[in-house]
Amino acid sequence: MRVMIIDDEKHAIVTLTYLLEQLEGVELVGAVQDSTLAKAQIENLQPDLLLLDIEMPHMHGFEVLNQFDEIPFQVIFTTAYDRYAIRALKINALDYLLKPIDAEELAQAIQKYERKELLATWEQIAQVSQFKNGQIPDTLALSTQKGLHFIKIPDILYFEANGSYTHVMMTSAEKYLVSKNISMFEEILQDNGLFFRAHKSHLVNLTYIKNYIRGEGGDIVMQDGTYITLSRHKKQEFLQLFKKI
Repeated sequence: MRVMIIDDEKHAIVTLTYLLEQLEGVELVGAVQDSTLAKAQIENLQPDLLLLDIEMPHMHGFEVLNQFDEIPFQVIFTTAYDRYAIRALKINALDYLLKPIDAEELAQAIQKYERKELLATWEQIAQVSQFKNGQIPDTLALSTQKGLHFIKIPDILYFEANGSYTHVMMTSAEKYLVSKNISMFEEILQDNGLFFRAHKSHLVNLTYIKNYIRGEGGDIVMQDGTYITLSRHKKQEFLQLFKKI
């Protein structure tokens, strides 16, 4: 496996180089610190896998990828904690490694690539490359047993927890089962103002609430007629939001 590193920090390159040298079947073909030179070096060295830093001067990692019309390599993103960058990756069902890079996590990511579990589509990369100034695209990538589905966030009716899985219900009546817990969806959608965690089992789109039936907590009736229990601990917060709609 031909691997290339793009990172503006010399110490990060040194660390990744050492960690990669400990892995069998991995050949480090190059490392670039200047992100403006990355495209030319990638085209020259033709890596199978890119370890790409997100936060870099001149061009961030997503902008590097945005220079390509198509991407004939796979990407493992590396980043110091950046909530907007991480949300952009999660919303597009892409994996990443947090700095400082852990040897075991890197090895696991490489293994996922070898087992073809990490393979990203060009559409995922294109979506995440739109990341700019904390803006997240309105499309969500859902990885299911049947494949990868790109759905419009405003068209989601509600999320329903099912253990460590989540059902994603659409206004079109389509339903997706995703192996992610509902809290992850709450985290990545928390700033767009559309969704409200009504209960530990439900995250609802406020746009599609039909009415509210009073009670200890009460029930929310969605546009499709689904009744969703409102936690009594969430009642006051919900009613305040409801008044604003």
